Amino acid sequence: MAEYQARRPQRPAKKKKRGGAVLLGFLLAALIILGAGYFYLSREIGGGSRPESVTVEIPQGSSTAAIAAILEEEGAIGNSLVFRAYSKYVAEADGTYQYGTFDLSPREGYDSIIADLQQIQQWEETVRVAFPEGYNAFQMGDALEEAGLCTREEFIEALNTHDFDVDFISEVSDDPLKLVKLDGFLFPATYEFFADEDVDSIILRMLRAFEENVLTEETLSALEDSGYTLEELVIFASIIQKEAANVEEMYNVSSVFTNRMAEGSPYPQLESCTTNNYIEDYITPYYDGNPPQEVLDAYDTYGKTGLPVGAIANPGLDAIDAALHPEKNTLGGTYYFFVTDVEYTHYYGRTYEEHLQNIEKAKAVNRQYGIEGLIS
Repeated sequence: MAEYQARRPQRPAKKKKRGGAVLLGFLLAALIILGAGYFYLSREIGGGSRPESVTVEIPQGSSTAAIAAILEEEGAIGNSLVFRAYSKYVAEADGTYQYGTFDLSPREGYDSIIADLQQIQQWEETVRVAFPEGYNAFQMGDALEEAGLCTREEFIEALNTHDFDVDFISEVSDDPLKLVKLDGFLFPATYEFFADEDVDSIILRMLRAFEENVLTEETLSALEDSGYTLEELVIFASIIQKEAANVEEMYNVSSVFTNRMAEGSPYPQLESCTTNNYIEDYITPYYDGNPPQEVLDAYDTYGKTGLPVGAIANPGLDAIDAALHPEKNTLGGTYYFFVTDVEYTHYYGRTYEEHLQNIEKAKAVNRQYGIEGLIS
């Protein structure tokens, strides 16, 4: 049985004195640790006793992590993790680094190294390639092949099977029914590529342009409010991009499709002609005329409810904004139908009866141009 001897309580003065000493010691230790950490970071970021000059070779398509590892191995920096954090959060330089051979001055610190690695080697031959809004991956591949950068097949294969260092990549599904995994995330713009740039570097640039231009705080906030996933937003915007003739019509088209996808909608299928065109023009040829039925079903918006499994184009910022803000439409009511004539005039209908009347209006315009029926 344990015994507890009776002891007189310590005098308060002595207890207080001992506690003060412990606290003082703790504060001194903390100051020493913080001071040492600050001294280390200052020397690391500022250059410290690094070599005066270091030559490094940065391969095409290198991520910041890969670049940091090369710099540490060559002695240009002392800690790759510190460099990666500084690049991302302080310099905000991720995605701006170039490839090639660089003569660095490590003693001048991280800012000097980053500035040097951002310099394009102007003497190298470059090729300008324009990707209009609404181009899909196959059309982009054709443009790259025409520019002599890669073949269409190489481009599509890389989009489907290669890994890319962008933060949003985990939000892109690996659904086997998708024709091109990264279609919709390739930001349409005019790019200047190196003549010998490899396909992964080309794609990485386009993905990072999407990240920079699309994934802004404003868009991400609207995306959260919308209830869509990032991939659903891209798919929806790609259909709007292909269906609408101008920016104003994008919001109107978005409103119609949003009404169709709403809970309790009497017309839950999107019935978008552009998805059928994608099936006919790209899915069927991709499978040599005999695509699997499950792939057809996944893209057929006349047969399935809601969005297709993948994007049918790479949308621009206006189409993305329209997908997020259907309330900006100019229709003034709840519409479920629209049809377009050869002059790209859109006719909107609330009911199927109104839609049939609009079809006849569109056909009448088309006949003036020698076209029988509707355009798709």
